[in-house]
Amino acid sequence: MILDVEDEILCRVPAISLNRLRSTCKRWNNLFRESKFTRKNLEKAAKQFLVLMLKDSRVCSISVNLHATRPSAKVTRELSLVDPRYNDQLVISQVFHCDGLLLGTDDDESIIVVWNPLTGQTKWFQTSDGDKTNTYYALGSYQDNKSGNKSYKVLSYGYDQAFEIYDLNADSWRTLDAATPDYQFPYSDCCTSLNGNTYWPIALQEEEKQEPCIFLVRFDYTREKFERLKGQIPIYMDDQIVALSVVRGEKLALLLKPEKSSKTEIWLTNKIDETKEISWSKVLAVDFSPYLQDSYGLSFLFDEEKKVLVCCDNDDDCEHIMVYIVGGDNRVTRDNFGEEDDATPFLFYYVPSLTRI
Repeated sequence: MILDVEDEILCRVPAISLNRLRSTCKRWNNLFRESKFTRKNLEKAAKQFLVLMLKDSRVCSISVNLHATRPSAKVTRELSLVDPRYNDQLVISQVFHCDGLLLGTDDDESIIVVWNPLTGQTKWFQTSDGDKTNTYYALGSYQDNKSGNKSYKVLSYGYDQAFEIYDLNADSWRTLDAATPDYQFPYSDCCTSLNGNTYWPIALQEEEKQEPCIFLVRFDYTREKFERLKGQIPIYMDDQIVALSVVRGEKLALLLKPEKSSKTEIWLTNKIDETKEISWSKVLAVDFSPYLQDSYGLSFLFDEEKKVLVCCDNDDDCEHIMVYIVGGDNRVTRDNFGEEDDATPFLFYYVPSLTRI
């Protein structure tokens, strides 16, 4: 009984603190490795939202200060991940976050790693056979009925509408049997994870007389099915820059910016659980002028409480990585994060967890 109470208390402690307590005793070290406990900790503990960035083909931790007179952002450290093939740092071209796990692909898209930066645990496997040009990868979770534990799958997809699934338990790739969407993925690399599912913003003009709109598509990893969610945003141009981000682990934020313009809008959903219908509200409209006239791979974070937008993109000459911070007062600050490399910089929230792979 006492141990049960102790476990209930511990499962509410943030994962970073628990990881430091591993050496306290053998029982705690074993407890923190149990799937049942790590799942409860992920659900019940207070979330610690860290900011990470894919920069120079490495994942870095970023400090964002919104309280100073001049808001700012800076790199605090690089997260080390050694490629076992070469005994050197992995060169990462894509990164994706789900439940405290990161999915990364190398620069030639031949190998994938699922990695828990907090515990250091990794799982490496090969990409599927075939041409991997313009192929993207997402990580999601499902409930394993046999073990009762949460398990993970990788979804592979591309412009050719070919979808494949890698189940980490089965250790093999297979073609997705479920019916694939009857619309293209124009923003294939613009997706995010929420509650173990993957979401994409899709632009579509369903009828000739209708204005184009943006709606969300969700992939459910338990049923291995795509779902189009009800609720959409009308747009007035079909050349919009679109990006998607998670807000406090409950909502999704959509960034809309016409090409050749610095004017930017942020739209926010209601809380997303298993609903098939969402509502949108425009919560911020800013103008980055004279910056961000052109965008080449925009990623962003949104602070709902402070109504502050943090964006990452290359400068107009595609020579440097820039981070921009702007709020409702339209005062823009920017920080230079160094020269650009071949990998597109990508800014995202990360929630540390003890999740086992």
